[in-house]
Amino acid sequence: MLLSLVLTCLATLVLATAVLLAIGHRVRVSSVWLSIAAAVLAPVAGGELAARVFLLPAHHVLGAEAVLMAVGVSVALWRRRWNPVGVTFFAALLAAAVSYLALAGYVTVTGGLSIPATMASVLVLLLEAAALVLAASSAFETCDVACRARPDRPLAVPDPGHLPFVSLHVAAYNEPPDMLIETIQSLEAIDYPHFEVVVIDNNTADEEVWRPVESYCAGREGVTFVHVAPWPGFKSGALNLALAEHTDPRAELVGIVDADYLVRPDYLRRTVGYFADAGLAFVQTPQDYRDWEGDTYLTACYDAYKYFFASSMRSRNQRNSIIFGGTMGLIRRDVLAGLGGWDEQCITEDAEVSLRMLRAGHSGFYLHEAFGHGIMPLTFSALKRQRFRWCFGGIQILRKHWRSLLPWDRSPANRLSLAQRTDYMLGGLQWFTDFITVAFTLLLALSAGLVLAGRPLPFRPFAGAALLLPVIIAATGLLRAVWALRHLTHISTRRALFAFANWMGLSWTVGLACAKGLVRREGVFLRTPKWRGRGGLVAALRETRIESAMAGGLWAAAAGLMAMRRPGPMLPSLALWQGAVYASAPLMAWMNLHTELSARLERRRRSEDRRERLAVIQPHVARASVGVAALGLVALLVLGGATAGDHGDTPSVPRRAPGDGGPLGALGVLPGADNDDRNGPGTPDTTSTSVAPATGGSTVTEPTGPTATVAPRATAPNTPATSVPTATTVRPQPGSAPSTSPPS
Repeated sequence: MLLSLVLTCLATLVLATAVLLAIGHRVRVSSVWLSIAAAVLAPVAGGELAARVFLLPAHHVLGAEAVLMAVGVSVALWRRRWNPVGVTFFAALLAAAVSYLALAGYVTVTGGLSIPATMASVLVLLLEAAALVLAASSAFETCDVACRARPDRPLAVPDPGHLPFVSLHVAAYNEPPDMLIETIQSLEAIDYPHFEVVVIDNNTADEEVWRPVESYCAGREGVTFVHVAPWPGFKSGALNLALAEHTDPRAELVGIVDADYLVRPDYLRRTVGYFADAGLAFVQTPQDYRDWEGDTYLTACYDAYKYFFASSMRSRNQRNSIIFGGTMGLIRRDVLAGLGGWDEQCITEDAEVSLRMLRAGHSGFYLHEAFGHGIMPLTFSALKRQRFRWCFGGIQILRKHWRSLLPWDRSPANRLSLAQRTDYMLGGLQWFTDFITVAFTLLLALSAGLVLAGRPLPFRPFAGAALLLPVIIAATGLLRAVWALRHLTHISTRRALFAFANWMGLSWTVGLACAKGLVRREGVFLRTPKWRGRGGLVAALRETRIESAMAGGLWAAAAGLMAMRRPGPMLPSLALWQGAVYASAPLMAWMNLHTELSARLERRRRSEDRRERLAVIQPHVARASVGVAALGLVALLVLGGATAGDHGDTPSVPRRAPGDGGPLGALGVLPGADNDDRNGPGTPDTTSTSVAPATGGSTVTEPTGPTATVAPRATAPNTPATSVPTATTVRPQPGSAPSTSPPS
């Protein structure tokens, strides 16, 4: 019954995804009754498709349809402001994920596995559960924006007559002086009556870098320049100094602007009016970028950056759970000071302070309109270092505040709602999507190595149809992410695919940052090879030597498995896909090596590289911890000695009996439907089963067509190609959109 439920969910998810991609963003009607109707009709269509493709018994399909309908109705009542397409897709995804985990858990518990096999199978199950939760979280945000017909949160209305004094803070470190001066000039040109600009340069050792900026600011009304060296706390320490000692006493609001931004003159007049609401603590606008047009690599980076603000921030704004992203954001000064200022121990201090403000009972607002444009990291190495910092900072926030995010924390100082706790918890955990990808890669590589060596696998026995659902979830996740990129950022399919490759190219970097964030509290930075700015494929492979080695190893394993023609197509296909994930890194590096930078951007690139390298710390502790964990896993899998195939059974697809007309026929909807057998109308079922001698006492049944072969579970190196594979147990990380943790 469980396998029938999984296959019915699979068919329903395929249909729901097709409808989502076709019209999900076009339907602007929300109705509980329409959503309930869709939630009832979709399982019926999915059940009929599953019954005909897999020849499932009618009573099994009817039970699966009932489960799917119950999930769909629940989602329809929960997400009343979504259109029916979004409700149906998300319900199908939830039902598919839960049913697969239920089947996997059942096989793990009841399979009679040895202790090592049970431990390995439980580990895989936990990774699968985590991956599916994060995939569902990403899908929720996509549907919450693309399929939303009405807002949950009333739209804020700014008061144009509310004109408080604003202090704009610009923290600079080794910035090209001409670029920083351009930023100051754009701030001076803002059309607003009451504001100041405080530029604080911290720890820039070269006087030729900061002296020209000091000279420009000298004597300019409303502009203050401060240089401090040495000064602790990095950017947070500089901003705390500006807040405590150099901010005008009249200032009610503090704005953060990065040192490379050009800001629109109407920025303050369009944003400060929202602070007429006394409960509002901060307003965030999108971070946007310039000087990317015409270059394929920079365009891919730009499109990948936009997704967070186009999807996650708009979704979280409905629940008053956005993050303060730093630049192009305004924050109430007394609230910031009352909470102790910026956290100098967290390298994503902006996102951290927003959680403290919401926990204190204040609110935030996201205005989806860009008022400034900065410069992105100009090299792939710099992009990796930036993403590493963001991820490490996100893990720092989780480690510091995880107790406040638990639903049962009811301390008087914690005024977070359940939705806010959930968004911040999942937003931080989203970084672990790539950590799970790396973990699955390790399991996949070990599985391929054991098969090539003729060794059995210590996993629960899954084969054939049981593996289709996680593959389908991964595929639908990829399609949904590309679809969301296209329609939420209004770009072409080609650009969306390059942006997706940009995300995948950072998988190893983000996974490494997660591992280090789990074992270290203080800030850690990523060391990368020196960027040369020229060269071809060899240079790109050198820049991404780890990712390139992982891709090459996985592709070599896939080639070896295909040459052996065993254990079937699934394992080599997974190896090919995982190899493509890591091959995205050298692809991005190769594209970046062909980027032509202007003289001004080249100066920025050099200062960017110098600034990042001065902050690098070698994280030996984390590297050693990851190595020990990997060796322990290898020992568990290789030295455990027993395989799941020695003790467990692979669930077989239940077959439709002769005369079974399918679910609609069983309900009397389609009289005469009993001739829908695979052998044609009125033909008796001639499905036969051949039995091979079993090793270990029991057998594994896996239908492969009109004839089902029962083969021994223990697979030796010379097992015929008709034997049931048990090596295809490592599944790809279910298709996930990018990490939605906050940029800093």
